[in-house]
Amino acid sequence: MKEIEPHFEISGSGGVPLVCTHGWACNGDQFTELGRLLAKEFRIFRLDLPGHGRTPLGGFKPGFEEYAGLVVNFVLQHKLERPVLLGHSMGGVLSLMAAASGRLQPRAVINLDGSLPATEKTLAGQKLICSWQDEPDFQDRLAKLLREVFFLPSERDARCDAILQTMGSAPDTVLRFMPQQASELRPERILPRVTAPVLFIGSAVPRFDSKKAAAAIPHLRLERISDAGHFLHVYAVDRVADLLKNFLLPVTRR
Repeated sequence: MKEIEPHFEISGSGGVPLVCTHGWACNGDQFTELGRLLAKEFRIFRLDLPGHGRTPLGGFKPGFEEYAGLVVNFVLQHKLERPVLLGHSMGGVLSLMAAASGRLQPRAVINLDGSLPATEKTLAGQKLICSWQDEPDFQDRLAKLLREVFFLPSERDARCDAILQTMGSAPDTVLRFMPQQASELRPERILPRVTAPVLFIGSAVPRFDSKKAAAAIPHLRLERISDAGHFLHVYAVDRVADLLKNFLLPVTRR
């Protein structure tokens, strides 16, 4: 099968490549405003993974390993030297997996509320979603749950509706794979292999277990935006940008 070339957008005038990987059933457009705030410092690549945004699923089989491999191949094919790998939610997990592959030499890895290692509450939510997958109202239940757990009450606005609409329009195999495979991830095997500087930014209710993450990554920096929901790069984009600059600018000088 011919390898899928993901759709991507490029912005920014900086010299350091910043590869942005979106979350489950989302797309690279969610990084547009963050990219604008980082445009002077970085050359920003916003991907659409297969089955997301403007990249068709085609014959691609959704899976964590498959998507992480695609991120690695994208960096290698475009000859991005020592990139910063940044991801939101599932994209954060994929960025960590790509860094752990041993095929890249990233300057740094940024995980925006991605669940690696997942909290017990996050795992329970994924298990609940799996239990609904054969129900006729699966997508309605999923949308209701995501609205409740991903967005603070103050965030349930037009942007929230647009994000949920985007997620609900993803191919069925994309919607089903993530909760099915999430419990199979082994953070104790992945995280210690990430040797680059790592920043985790959590939301009001972080999806990652910070204690387990810190134990697995001694060089980890932890931050939290306690008044933003899961889509913190949308609802708290200025603060996310400030945290990234503070963390990355010393790294990019190395």
